Amino acid sequence: MPRSDAIQNFNDGISAYQNVLHSAGVHLNPLTNPTREAIDERMNQIERAKENTTHPERMQKLNRLRNYLLEINYETQ
Repeated sequence: MPRSDAIQNFNDGISAYQNVLHSAGVHLNPLTNPTREAIDERMNQIERAKENTTHPERMQKLNRLRNYLLEINYETQ
C-alpha cells in the first residue's frame, strides 16, 4: 500500500478538477483500491481527457492527476 499522500492528492485533485474533467467528457471516480487495473483505467481516462483538451492550464491539471497515478503505481510495485 502506498505510504505517501499520492492517493489522497489524486482523490482531492479529482474533486478540485471536476469541471476540467467533465468539460473533457470524462468522469473519474476516486481511487480506493490501488490495483494495477484501477490505475490503468484512470490513466486511460486521463489520456482521453487530454485528447479533448487544448487549454494549457487544464492540460497542466490533467498532467498533475496523471503524475499522482504514476507515483501511486510506483509505490504499489
